[in-house]
Order: sequence, then C-alpha cells, then structure tokens
Amino acid sequence: MLKLLKVFLGTTLLLLLLTGSCIFYAFKIEPYRITTNEVYLNEESSSFLKVVQFSDIHIKEDFTYKNLNKVVKKINEQNPDVVVFTGDLYDNYAKYHDDEMIVNELQKINAKYDKIAIWGNRDYGGGAERQYETIMEQSGFTVLKNENWYITTDTDKKILFTGLDDSILGNVAMPDSTKIYESDYDILLTHEPDTADSFEEYSYDLILSGHSHGGQVNIPFLPTINQKAVSSTSLATNYVGGMYELNADTKMYVNTGIGTTHISARFGVVPEISVFIIYPGLFTA
Repeated sequence: MLKLLKVFLGTTLLLLLLTGSCIFYAFKIEPYRITTNEVYLNEESSSFLKVVQFSDIHIKEDFTYKNLNKVVKKINEQNPDVVVFTGDLYDNYAKYHDDEMIVNELQKINAKYDKIAIWGNRDYGGGAERQYETIMEQSGFTVLKNENWYITTDTDKKILFTGLDDSILGNVAMPDSTKIYESDYDILLTHEPDTADSFEEYSYDLILSGHSHGGQVNIPFLPTINQKAVSSTSLATNYVGGMYELNADTKMYVNTGIGTTHISARFGVVPEISVFIIYPGLFTA
C-alpha cells in the first residue's frame, strides 16, 4: 500500500511539474520566439520576387517596441523586395501605446521596392483609428484602404497589390477590378481570412491574410481545446493558418501573427514571419 502511495505521489508530482512547465513555456517563452516560414510559388530559377509578410503584432504592456526589434531584424534578414503588414498593430491603443518608439522600429524595416500595410480590426478600436495610418506612413509604409497599388520590378514585371479595409470595423469595397488585368501578378491583402471566399471572382493569384493567430493554442491530441481557441476569433474559423487553395487559380496564406490577444500566451503556434518566393514562371505574359 505504501509503495502504491509513493507511486501515486510521484506521478502526481511529475504531472504538476509538467503542467507548470507547459504554462511557463506558453506565457514566458513561445510568445517571444519567432519562426520564418518560406513558401515557394513555382519552380526555382535565377530570379524571383521575395514578399515578406508579418501580421498581428498586438503591441501592449508585455510586448513593446523592445520585442518588436527582434521581429524587424528577422524581416531584414530575408532581404525582402516587398514587405506587407496585414493589420493589428496595437492590441488596445487606449490601454497602451508608444507611437514614437514603434515608428522608430518600423522605420528600420528595409524593402527593395516598397512596404505596404492594410487595416485590421484592432487598428480601429481604442482610439487607434486616429493614429494608425499616420504611424505606418511615418514608418515608411504605403497604407492601402480599398485601393490598388503597383510595384514594377527591375525586370519590368508589374505586380498588383490590392489592400482592403478591415471587414469587422471598416468598410470593405473592392476597387476597380478591371485594373487587375493590367498586371503580371496579383496579390490581395485582407485582414480577416474567412472573407476571402467573397473575392474568388476577382481571380487573384495570391491572397495574404492574418487575424487568426492560429488560435494561439494548439495542443496535440486535444482537438476540442484547439477548436475552441480557433472559434474565439470571428471571421477566422474556416481558414486558420498556412496555405490554402481556394480554386485552381488562387492560393491564400493565413499568417498566424506575431503577438497575442485575450491571453498573453501561445502554445504550439510560434509567432511567424512568412516569406513568399515568387518565381517568374508564375507571371502571366
């Protein structure tokens, strides 16, 4: 009996230590990690366009400009041609903001052709709506709201970026769709991924989105918890993270973001920067 009691106490202690370690990792380690996910679109060749996406920084008291510095360095390590930010700069602007230091960090991001940003739902709330566009423009970003923007490469390829307004707190309106056919490659930027199905008729080559955070929590062998985490974010339940093929012509990538919201924890969803290597073979004539 004493032996069984010792085994029980030992197992209980082990479980408590394991649980405590997981909680510590989820709150203190994983949210401050960063990974780079590369996506190759078409076969390799000697020249390509490199688009780097980051999303959902959610700057707040426990994730400040000091943490953003690491993200900026990781982006610059990719030597991007174009950098896109798909929304949600602050978590709650009214509770915490540090515009001067955030601009100082974002200005350090280097891109050969341009830096582009769109609006997320958090860029409207808490007074952020009055400051977001100014912050991003001072940081060297072109801010798109239901607008088309063209990049011309050194090889005279014209790339279209269409940036949509936020679908929750903004007012989405597709710009003149006929302009899409004047470009060699078309990229649509929209914060909430589940809205992508509404734009299939416009025949974009690639859609870039964020918002989902991948649920922030993805515990192996516990799908119920994962599903509940995902369902807590509106307009991000059908497309949660990674690459999707919407149809024969259009792919969509959902970036799972940098920061956290609701709880300052991540488990199994490491903050990411996504890198798209687009080879010329994909470009239409």
